[in-house]
Amino acid sequence: MIFLSHCILNENTRYLGGACRPGAVREIIEPCIDCGLGIVQLPCPEQHAWGGVDKRFLLYFFGAKHSLFFSLRRLLLPVMLAYTRLVYIRLARKAAKQMKDYLRRGYLIRGIVGIDGSPSCGVRRILDVDRALTCLGDLDVERSTTQDVNAIVLGSVTKGRGLFIECLVKELNRRGLSVPLMSHSLIDELTGFVAPLSL
Repeated sequence: MIFLSHCILNENTRYLGGACRPGAVREIIEPCIDCGLGIVQLPCPEQHAWGGVDKRFLLYFFGAKHSLFFSLRRLLLPVMLAYTRLVYIRLARKAAKQMKDYLRRGYLIRGIVGIDGSPSCGVRRILDVDRALTCLGDLDVERSTTQDVNAIVLGSVTKGRGLFIECLVKELNRRGLSVPLMSHSLIDELTGFVAPLSL
């Protein structure tokens, strides 16, 4: 078995501009199929916490630099992150419970594949949300392109572990489970290079 971050199988749940293809990441999926692995799609935590597929709660930040809402972002961000953490803990508990069920039945879980560059699913690299939101506030919404948004993402990546992956690891540890973490790089994907998953 292998557990994949949601957008590896469905890029349509990514932020506006983050989908580099209309569907799945073949470079990840095909090696899993070739190795005979059962594939389990993890939930998209941002879809659950940030307002659906289009992450509508984040849209308020686009081009909002001169609004009252934007000027209060430093006060609102901790509240938003606390809410996000609660949602992610609930999702992580369900995923950890599912993994425990497979392991109890004798299945081997080869790993969890996260998305480096994601604030939620990053394994080694994450998006600095505060920096990214500040830059999004400067966007000219009428003239901005996908490339503009992706340039902000690429310029806001830092070392760290995503909030959902962090919650999931804690839930696994709480159950005495150890599942290897692997990552797919959103950064590489945005810059035109995707390495196949090494199993």
